[in-house]
Amino acid sequence: MTRPYAITFVRRVFVSFPVLYRVLGVALFGVLGAAPSAECQQAVDMRRAVTATASIRVSGSFAELHIRGWTRDSVAITGTVPSDAHFGGGFLTPAGGASPGAKFFLESPTGVPSGVLELRVPVGARVWAKAGSATIDAEGVTGGLDLNVIGGSVHVTGSPRELTVEAMDAAIAVEGAPPWARLKTASGDVTLGAGSEDAAVTTVSGDIRIAGKYERLRISSVTGPVGFNGDIVRGGSLDIDTHSGTVDLRFTPKISADVDIATMSGQIENAFNKRAPIAGREGRGQELAFMAGNGGARIYVRSFKGNVKLSQSFLKIVSF
Repeated sequence: MTRPYAITFVRRVFVSFPVLYRVLGVALFGVLGAAPSAECQQAVDMRRAVTATASIRVSGSFAELHIRGWTRDSVAITGTVPSDAHFGGGFLTPAGGASPGAKFFLESPTGVPSGVLELRVPVGARVWAKAGSATIDAEGVTGGLDLNVIGGSVHVTGSPRELTVEAMDAAIAVEGAPPWARLKTASGDVTLGAGSEDAAVTTVSGDIRIAGKYERLRISSVTGPVGFNGDIVRGGSLDIDTHSGTVDLRFTPKISADVDIATMSGQIENAFNKRAPIAGREGRGQELAFMAGNGGARIYVRSFKGNVKLSQSFLKIVSF
């Protein structure tokens, strides 16, 4: 039975003045002791002129790394790290003239991720970053990004020429259309939102959600579900392989592709057209094959136990 309201009973406690003074003293000491925490940080500020395509490496125990591409031919790394941490590294050439690259690292005596860094690089630079559990976000870089974390998250905005992201438990999200992309995680979710000329996405148990227009796209999952909403250009290919993860495919009505789908024990539901799936070989699973439009692109899907669903998408697809 649901009570119309709850009643809270408050017990009245009488405290003597000496005890009260001791309590207030402990509380005040805690407040004053916590105040210097902001002062237990050291500032990071290193700047230098570099070439337009400089190679920059950042690694260590940072908790956050914000990468920003800008139109200047220089690198600036700023932020705050714990006072007992060691931030080191530098540029590849002595002072004077533009350096072709730089290498920075952060070492913490406890190994606990801490510190926030912002790295500004020329838009055409190549950036390599590696950390334990960290949040990395990158924006405005058109050169190359190679990002590696264990936990946390990775978020990329824009279309770097080459994009590689590897993670264990971290989620990966890409808002852009990198021409070449390799995204790999164990249990983190992966989102790729606009398109690519050549992309590969791999996960063990994370969700995969992909939208946009692609020329070559390869997706591999063990138990994680796969969702695709978009288009494959004529002459392009889409390859999907899962063990037990479900596959949800939504294609534009005007797609031109040769479709080949098969499962070992999963079911196939076709809401894209009127073609019905048939029993698989040896009576196991199901198969579905048809030509959409004038054909040309190749769509190849294989799943052991996962179900596969096809339907039409009416989203406006952005070309890369």
